[in-house]
Amino acid sequence: MEAATRSYGQNCGLARSLDLLGQRWTLLVIRELARGPKRFRDLLTGLDGIGTNLLAARLKALEATGVIERVILGAPAGVAAYALTDRGETLQPILEDLALWGFDLVRPDEPDARSRAAWAAMTMRAHMDRSDDPPPDGLYEFSIGEDRFWLRVAGSASQLRDGAAPLPPDLRVSTDLQTFLGVATGALDPAAPNLALEGDRSRARALFAAFRLPARPPAG
Repeated sequence: MEAATRSYGQNCGLARSLDLLGQRWTLLVIRELARGPKRFRDLLTGLDGIGTNLLAARLKALEATGVIERVILGAPAGVAAYALTDRGETLQPILEDLALWGFDLVRPDEPDARSRAAWAAMTMRAHMDRSDDPPPDGLYEFSIGEDRFWLRVAGSASQLRDGAAPLPPDLRVSTDLQTFLGVATGALDPAAPNLALEGDRSRARALFAAFRLPARPPAG
């Protein structure tokens, strides 16, 4: 049983933000919803280890403060889910800045740390949106191991969502997680044998030149 929620008791915007967002798992719930609405069981899967009671408590707190809301997914699902409100969507740049700030702390070889392509893609999109050389406009769909998501680029705007692309994409990318991460770091070429491309293949190199993970600083 989790201890009662505690407050810093300070009339400061940062302290009040941390009263809500500083609770364990809360920002990761928002991370999952930043890629589109999710059912309760989808959140449990994406947040391995959170537990049903704790997830319910976090969702209740976020709903009470207007960060998320309950929605009904459209056909063919037609089931209840949770989604970010307009207020919740304003947390997106904060999540992206934290992801970029913490990227140097990621340890790919840590044995007990889980990796997912969708999480890497959020950091890749944040890095892309802050660069001066975006990829060509278009709709890109990715099937990477257990994850399926799509990226839409239109000028300086981009959108990253889980699931199949809403329209036939300009390019489909299919591969395993390690190959995807290799291409995302520049360790592998976009023409890597294990990376399957469907559609306008000429876009692939320009896509991964911008939609990539940040370069790590030199060791030492």
